[in-house]
Amino acid sequence: MMLNKVKVWNEDGVGVIAIDNGLENPLDLDALIQLMTALTTANRDAGVNWVALTATGSSFFTTGIDWDSVGEDYDSVRELVRVIKALVSFMVTLDKPIVTILNGSALGLGLELAVLSDLTIAPPDVYLCYPEGAIGIPPVFSMPRLQQALPRMTLVKLLSGNALSSSEAEKYGLIHLVPRGNLLGDAKSIIRGIRFNSLARRIMNEPVRGIIDEAEAVLLDALMSRCLTHSSREELIKVTKEAKVKCRSSYLT
Repeated sequence: MMLNKVKVWNEDGVGVIAIDNGLENPLDLDALIQLMTALTTANRDAGVNWVALTATGSSFFTTGIDWDSVGEDYDSVRELVRVIKALVSFMVTLDKPIVTILNGSALGLGLELAVLSDLTIAPPDVYLCYPEGAIGIPPVFSMPRLQQALPRMTLVKLLSGNALSSSEAEKYGLIHLVPRGNLLGDAKSIIRGIRFNSLARRIMNEPVRGIIDEAEAVLLDALMSRCLTHSSREELIKVTKEAKVKCRSSYLT
């Protein structure tokens, strides 16, 4: 398929996949499917040793699901959940390790993609935020890793929609901080010194793989209560739009 919302290239053995979908890099259904296609391509490329997820711009890695693009009907919501599950399942069973390079803040599903990666590097001016949690939609796929990494109060705040700064995220082991100047170059330097085999990756991802089916059902139920009535859907859109203001990267271009 044509990739018009994702860019893909091989840089010194690193298969770079960059979300390129406007200033905020939202994830609509097309963008999610293109991410799957790009991951498949990188996984099959014998010249790729690591996969790097990143994005264009400097404000947002992604603002997460574009809820404006999701229809107010069962089939639209079901298809969205199916594709999210497929993307997450592929990420945690990929033959090659994944590093996420946060060019900007990661919101919603973007936070989950970062947390589900084997390594996440970020500059000190970005935030992790899950605004959907404030209205009862939990980050179901990344919950095992969030529970393992975060103290209870910090986790509760994150699940309530509060932003987690990059310094806090580093303190709890969710990201590795690097200067803003050369993110991809720093990522390549870091991963060159890592020998991360498929067995270690499989063991590390076992808690996530073990809850994928249950997580899919929980997410579907939560979204059905939010997307099938107009007022609830509008509240979801409002909450996520407001989060973009408080979670935007503080980097000044």
